Amino acid sequence: MRWVGILCLSLGVAGFGLNALGGKQEGKPEPGGAGLILIDTLAASGKLSYPVVRFDHDKHTKAVENKCDSCHTVAEGNKVTPLFKRQASEDPGRIKAIYHDNCIGCHQRTAQADKKSGPQSGECRSCHAGPRDSVREVIPFDKSLHYRHASSKMVQPAPGQKENCSKCHTQDTPEKRNLIFAKNKEEAHTKCVSCHLEIASTKQPTGPVECAGCHDAAKRSTYKVIADVPRLEAGQTDAMLLVPPAPKSAAKDAPRSVVPFDHKAHEAKVNRCSACHHDARSKGVPACSQCHTPGGKEEGAFITIEQAMHRPMAMESCIGCHNAKKADPQCAGCHEFLGRTTKSQEGACAKCHVQMPLPEGVEQNKALRNSLAQTILEGKPKKDAALRLDEIPEVVEIGVLSKEYQPSKFPHRKVVKKIAAGMENSTLAAYFHSSPNAMCAGCHHNAPASANPPACATCHSKEFQEVDGRKPSLKTAYHQQCMGCHKHMGIQKPADTACVECHAKKE
Repeated sequence: MRWVGILCLSLGVAGFGLNALGGKQEGKPEPGGAGLILIDTLAASGKLSYPVVRFDHDKHTKAVENKCDSCHTVAEGNKVTPLFKRQASEDPGRIKAIYHDNCIGCHQRTAQADKKSGPQSGECRSCHAGPRDSVREVIPFDKSLHYRHASSKMVQPAPGQKENCSKCHTQDTPEKRNLIFAKNKEEAHTKCVSCHLEIASTKQPTGPVECAGCHDAAKRSTYKVIADVPRLEAGQTDAMLLVPPAPKSAAKDAPRSVVPFDHKAHEAKVNRCSACHHDARSKGVPACSQCHTPGGKEEGAFITIEQAMHRPMAMESCIGCHNAKKADPQCAGCHEFLGRTTKSQEGACAKCHVQMPLPEGVEQNKALRNSLAQTILEGKPKKDAALRLDEIPEVVEIGVLSKEYQPSKFPHRKVVKKIAAGMENSTLAAYFHSSPNAMCAGCHHNAPASANPPACATCHSKEFQEVDGRKPSLKTAYHQQCMGCHKHMGIQKPADTACVECHAKKE
């Protein structure tokens, strides 16, 4: 069958033992297309005699006119094995013979038919050409793509079911939610490609069946994107209380450091469940604590629950994701400096962690935990604390360089208003800037939060002093702060290097 043939070739991605490599790098050859895969099956048996084979899967699919059974075995009617010309693992010598006999044999027959063909016997290096980068990448199955599948009239519920989730999440049942999709890429290819081909056989619009259709970002960018996707209803809660284990020595009623987590708000900020539930494809969307325990365990790569939440560079982590957000231009002007120059961020932990006594049995009562979290979150500020702009100087004159230049006139109130406007509709900023005058710390770092913070010269002397190796002179402090802010926020008027726009020359 035609669709079976195409499925076989597509599944060869897995059977051949492929490596998907990254994108173009300067100084390197142009990367191959998304259909380029590397065949290194025999590497598992020892050192290879020749470099790995470069195989253009999409090119071969087209050459055999989508007849997958040209290369793969079809059993029991439509059951296709992803392995090339075999149904099970063989000894290395047999696998080598299967590849050579069938690949070269096909090329020879094609050439004898006076058609354009591939390398012939003896042209070993034409196939064994070694590794090469390709544009192939793992498909980001985002909300838009999920919604297009879930809402498709071609994805119908199983008989007797109301939801069509089990069409893809085949272990999901009305009695027990299980959102595992596929245990590996072989199973994922089997499900996606076979479904697309099945729909195509009914003459209905369907999804890609070639590698590039899913694994080439440029190709995917041409597909329709649903901008306003309804919230996915998968049985998740709006809010949950994250409760760490109590220390063994703690009293039974001692306050605990818990985190009220707004799951619904975070869902709206990410484009797919796997942004946090990073193994969602193979594990579904279990609680973080299922893989990451206080002591760590193998399922979670021995990353403890505390590490999982606080890893600064991991996008799956709370801190890592928030750090990435701080790098946005509207945030970076302040946060780039706060991370490097602030001596301590006392109270920062309390933005997420709440010390409170817990009702007895709360750890076993999910509904109670969710209710407590919702109550705490409802008490949190929803908007940034209002600034008293009339208390802020309209202009601050900075004359530290006045011997050579005119004093700089810093439009203090205008700058504050502009920064405040950038945060106006940010729930994230409102949550973390809820303290009065918190925004002032962006420049007045290490000073108590106040509408009238001490002047910069209070801490920074005119000349550098070896009192604190990290503390620059007043001139350097101004330049680091002002120029750094303009640079990180991408402000071009004035640019961070436009000296005379801040320092007018003396006549």
